[in-house]
Amino acid sequence: MNTPLRHRCRQCRGKLSAPTENEHHGFCTRYCYARFYRSRCLVCEEQMQRRRENQRFKSGHKICEAEYRKFPRAYDFPVQSVPLPTFSDRPPAKADKTGLKFGLEGHPPTARGLRDWWWGGDGEYDHSLYDRDGLTLARIVLVDGRYHLRTPVAIPRQSWPSLDEARRGAECFALMAMPLESVDPKVAARIKRENSAPHPMGPPLNRPPLTSDAISSRWRSTCHGADVPDIPGFLRRRALTAPEAANAVSQAAENERGAG
Repeated sequence: MNTPLRHRCRQCRGKLSAPTENEHHGFCTRYCYARFYRSRCLVCEEQMQRRRENQRFKSGHKICEAEYRKFPRAYDFPVQSVPLPTFSDRPPAKADKTGLKFGLEGHPPTARGLRDWWWGGDGEYDHSLYDRDGLTLARIVLVDGRYHLRTPVAIPRQSWPSLDEARRGAECFALMAMPLESVDPKVAARIKRENSAPHPMGPPLNRPPLTSDAISSRWRSTCHGADVPDIPGFLRRRALTAPEAANAVSQAAENERGAG
């Protein structure tokens, strides 16, 4: 028995991109698919009232759940049938002006990067990363076949062999160079507040005090051997007297002559 092909959407009656004989695929967009099955069982399409947001089958329909587990692609919305928007990195074949720089009467290109950032430059040797306000965040320059990072300054110096790697690396360093206040002001204020206030337990006992009101530690060993000095007397350094220094010099000279 041949099933007739469906050419119109079951929800909005719009024309489908490709005819289909599966009733569950007869929708032009995912929005129409989700709206149609909002109050229907996904398999048998009986009317139902959802108890939770992610409910897909009517309560008690165990057969529908088993059927869906066997053939999930027959009931899910076919993503492959809807073309997804894509961006092309290929420049135009003919252009009146090269580069992406703009003047006061123009406007920056569409943001395609992180945090509404976008790349501009002369097209080959010099590239700059701008934010949504047009301020420079990073800059890479082609020198001797490698793209070197000029802004922000990194130690050690960073360079990459290809333009794509250089752009990704420059974006990473631009993120690292961003101040915390511009990313999360609440966290920055909390860290500043915690670092400015002294610790309630005071400074460590085995270290000198950091503030004038702290008490320094006077730790002493109380176990066996507490009265034994840390360094024996013959190992302690002391200043030599003049006769001892002269004897040491003469002894060193005799040792040198004997060795020669």
